[in-house]
Amino acid sequence: MSDNDTTTRILAIQRVMACASPSSWRDALVLSVVDGLVELATLAGDVVRVSTGAPVAAGDPVAYHPTAEVLALGTDWYPAR
Repeated sequence: MSDNDTTTRILAIQRVMACASPSSWRDALVLSVVDGLVELATLAGDVVRVSTGAPVAAGDPVAYHPTAEVLALGTDWYPAR
């Protein structure tokens, strides 16, 4: 993570957890977005549903950290529970 990354939308503990366990990040594509519920398809083949305020649309590439409950859209990180 560089100094230019935006992590202010998440809790400090989420940032610490995500940075402490970088191997837990999962690359994914957004399948659908309905009322803040986002369905993701990870590149490992899993489908995950999270509640988030991230400004994503179907087809967007994202990264998801299930332990820290964080969704990354570019350098912006959002809570994802």
